[in-house]
Amino acid sequence: MLGLSRWTVSRVLNGHPGVKEATRRRVVEAMARLGFQPNAMARGLRGSQTRLIGVCFQEIETPVLARKMATLQNQLRQENYRAIIELTAGDPVLEEEVIRHFLAMRVDGIVLAGSTLAAGHSLVVQLRDGAAAAVAIDPANNLPLPQVNLDREYAMELMIRHLAELGHRSFAILGVESDPIYGSRRMQGLRKAARRHGYGFRESFQSLSLPGYDLQDYNYGYQLGREYLALAHRPTALICLNDRIALGASKVIQEAGVSIPGACSVIGFDNLEVTAWARPALTTIDQQIELMIATAVSMLMQSIRTRETPAERQSIRPSLRVRESTGQAPAAVKARAAPAAIAQKKARL
Repeated sequence: MLGLSRWTVSRVLNGHPGVKEATRRRVVEAMARLGFQPNAMARGLRGSQTRLIGVCFQEIETPVLARKMATLQNQLRQENYRAIIELTAGDPVLEEEVIRHFLAMRVDGIVLAGSTLAAGHSLVVQLRDGAAAAVAIDPANNLPLPQVNLDREYAMELMIRHLAELGHRSFAILGVESDPIYGSRRMQGLRKAARRHGYGFRESFQSLSLPGYDLQDYNYGYQLGREYLALAHRPTALICLNDRIALGASKVIQEAGVSIPGACSVIGFDNLEVTAWARPALTTIDQQIELMIATAVSMLMQSIRTRETPAERQSIRPSLRVRESTGQAPAAVKARAAPAAIAQKKARL
């Protein structure tokens, strides 16, 4: 129709140089008129790039996972790739089906977010051996793939250090052990941080969780807050699995007339947007999502370019956003106020 060679049209379709701008515009305009769209599957079968990335997430009901997925999709678009997103609900059998489907589609790369597959699984071995470029984000197991992990041990250190500086000596852990994938890593981090700061874990830490709660949400936090209020000796600091649990617990605690941070301090995890608008604004851990996803995408692009799958590891250190929900421990406030009160009494005398 245009009187051009297939070679010229192909270079325009694939974004290659060496074509005059006027010719490129003619091809693009003709594509628009005809409604022509290159078949990514057919290009893959011919050995060309499909510009497709298969993305496997557990779920998107958790706000922080939804934010990670949106960030990943946006960064892949910037690299001129399209994401095909599948949700597995943490089911390893479904994850296997999804990966096989991606491989059958000849995608250029695969992102496994929160994968539950074992390191020796046959599909993991295929990806390691070059079936497709791949990167794992926070997998449950240590996979032989390029991998980006959040340093949860460091996150626990940030929490304990902050609360220790405020004079807290007793801690309630809300919902952390209910996390089937990362709960054990956080508990391990808490134990190490406790030792570094001179706490006896059994004496200073009390874990609260409830069986039968599948969603680690506001309602779960509200119920855990009730458990906290029922304690005979309430710890002065609450370390929560995530921001939703922290906000749910804060609500019921304040409804009971217990002040935050006066009587107890509350610290969350994820730095959801709502935390800055809560009353009081929530102190929380920021996962550095933009950096985490950018690192994963960079690894994936490198694997696509080199056609190699190095077992590279990157650990992302989170940061602590200190807000209004954490303050001096009640005993520390009294100890600090006592000398001032004595001074005032002497002045009156």
